[in-house]
Amino acid sequence: MGIVDSIILTVYTLTLMVVSLLMVMGAMAPNWIKPHLWIEDALTSGRGQFIVGLIGAVFFAVSLRLIFLAFRRQGGGQPVVHETSLGEVRISLGAVENLVRKVARSAKGVREIKAIVRHDKDGMHVLLRGTLSPEVSIPEVSEEIQTTVRQYIKRVVGVELAEIRLEVENIANEARRGRLD
Repeated sequence: MGIVDSIILTVYTLTLMVVSLLMVMGAMAPNWIKPHLWIEDALTSGRGQFIVGLIGAVFFAVSLRLIFLAFRRQGGGQPVVHETSLGEVRISLGAVENLVRKVARSAKGVREIKAIVRHDKDGMHVLLRGTLSPEVSIPEVSEEIQTTVRQYIKRVVGVELAEIRLEVENIANEARRGRLD
């Protein structure tokens, strides 16, 4: 779930929490707060009907989005399948992503790295997004990461990668300093 979806979920949940509290307060103290009258008043005017309808449509759309996020498969797509003489071996794309991240993180100058693996009809595609140290050569590190990941996945998973893309999202602010003991 991305940051935007997290913000939407937070606002949605807080709004539902307030509405629930108003409903409980209306049931517990009927003479003090009457939320059903507010809605009834809003529905009797033309502008109020539009606003209530708009709020309902927004809540409906957000509900659909959250349901979609809840049931979306992480590392989607088909698992990698190998046929051996003893049977079938399935490797999830999540497992491949973890392997790719481990190998890419070990390259010199890599600060942070995220991996996304897709398995299409033309093969497996890897997208790496990361932050590099300012003291490294981006073309050299990119080539090293791509070569290392390609060889490692071929050796460990047994699959030839169709594509490996590296997107450098940021350069770290400071060079990594050695530990002082």
